[in-house]
Amino acid sequence: MEGSGGSRTLILVVDEDDDIGRKTGWKTPILGRDKNFLAAKDLLLSDPEEADANAMFAAVKLYDELSKSSDGPCELATVAGKPGGGLDSDRKLAQEIDEVLSEFPADQCIVITDGPLTDSVNAIITSRVKVLSVRKLVVKQSPSIETTWILLGKYLRTALFEFEYSRVILGIPGALAIIIGLLLQYNLLSPPILLVLFGAVLAVRGFGIDTAVVSFFRRVWTIPYRPALTQLRIYVGFSSALLMVAAIFAGINGITAFVSANFPNAPPFPEDPAFWIQRAGPLAGAFLLSSVDLVIVAASISLAYDLFYQLYLRSVRVVRSAQAIALAIFLWALFRSLGSYLVRGEEIYLTQMVLIAVMGVASLATIYVLLLSVGLPVLRLRSRGEAE
Repeated sequence: MEGSGGSRTLILVVDEDDDIGRKTGWKTPILGRDKNFLAAKDLLLSDPEEADANAMFAAVKLYDELSKSSDGPCELATVAGKPGGGLDSDRKLAQEIDEVLSEFPADQCIVITDGPLTDSVNAIITSRVKVLSVRKLVVKQSPSIETTWILLGKYLRTALFEFEYSRVILGIPGALAIIIGLLLQYNLLSPPILLVLFGAVLAVRGFGIDTAVVSFFRRVWTIPYRPALTQLRIYVGFSSALLMVAAIFAGINGITAFVSANFPNAPPFPEDPAFWIQRAGPLAGAFLLSSVDLVIVAASISLAYDLFYQLYLRSVRVVRSAQAIALAIFLWALFRSLGSYLVRGEEIYLTQMVLIAVMGVASLATIYVLLLSVGLPVLRLRSRGEAE
């Protein structure tokens, strides 16, 4: 209804899960009294128990009343989100409300819905037009009971059919029930085991471990479809990580072997902590000697890939990569000498460390000068401005 004077009032029906589109094929936004009446009738014929149809008929009735009593023009529109809600649904609702307001620039609106709106939808509406009134249409029973059943039904549908929620609400309890049943079957269930299972579930969900694992396997699945350089980088990363883990275990085994050979009758740590604290140096040395080789190999693999990549790009950063490889070699020698000194306590290893440190500084400076004066011109690098 178009008129002159007074406030322009929009009667807005909000169907958050797009029942109107899924059950009738009507495309939202639906603008105008007659179109909304026909859409509501089609929705009732499709599903006689559909509450959104009653909301649309209530909006038609209110439109007729306002058309007779209101001083200003009014209009009727139905907008819809997407099944399951979420960000995409909110975007669709916002886009449709903007489209309606571009056709009928309202000063105020009356929102009609079949149940409580989410906070995000309320924010979308109020950020675009002044809300004069919100009417929640409930049919059958008392309003409080009907609203409760509407909310309960929405929550149940969410829990049953939306994977994001069903895997937590149904999947985790189901997996726990299976595990507990198996433990009961074989008489293995006890309060500590039950607490461990419950704690594991809380930890996995609380720290997002399940999401991280799913994301990890999705990335692994896409490796064959990535560029060759990316595949090489992933392989280098995996290899370096595995070698670092192996280095930790090698260091622990080195400490165990050192203790067995030198302290066969050593007391457990809780009984005599001072005994172990006094021998922390030799134990650290044993750990270094057993693990440093694998650590340097892991670092060298990553540095070698970086050197290859910078050469491929013909970047001046190849100087930094080459220096890093030389640095790794000198650090390996330095840590080997340090580990030997901590284990044996002989001053000759301190002398070796000093010599290695001096040679390292001289060699790294020489490598830098040679690459800067000879290597870079040969490479014909595209840009010298990238050098740091």
